[in-house]
Amino acid sequence: MNKTILLAVDAARHVQAAADMTRELSQDSGDQVVVLHVHEFAVGRFGRIRVDCGDGEGEQLVTGVVNDLRSAGISAEGIIREADFGHISRRILDIADDYDARIIVLGARGRHDLPHLPLGSVSHRLLHGAHRPVLIVPRPAARAGAEPARQAQAASAAPAAGAAAAE
Repeated sequence: MNKTILLAVDAARHVQAAADMTRELSQDSGDQVVVLHVHEFAVGRFGRIRVDCGDGEGEQLVTGVVNDLRSAGISAEGIIREADFGHISRRILDIADDYDARIIVLGARGRHDLPHLPLGSVSHRLLHGAHRPVLIVPRPAARAGAEPARQAQAASAAPAAGAAAAE
């Protein structure tokens, strides 16, 4: 019996790793994927203002991920929802309940907790509030050969500079 995987995306660069992991999970299981973006709104002196991304960015992101999944032969649909400022994780959990998702997948925003200590992050809140599995996919590490290649290039440039100075 196929189930649903909920992929929560935002307008950041770390979405691709989570989408790739979701593609792998759903190809192996045959699950349907629901790609979700939640627009976050703050209410202030000037009314209700969207604070998560620019106009159309969330919709464009969801459409792109859904199209990529469908081109890989995966059943996928995209949805856009709204939440008040600071309540994105609660909205994601409610939608996971609505779809009876077997797992919630999202990308990790950073490599450490320091910026999120005062208020927390969506992923931390999901981990603490979920009653279903949550998979937080880390950003991919830098290419394995990138740093040694950069060091080798710098080392080869140093002797050449010394030889040019000697002439």
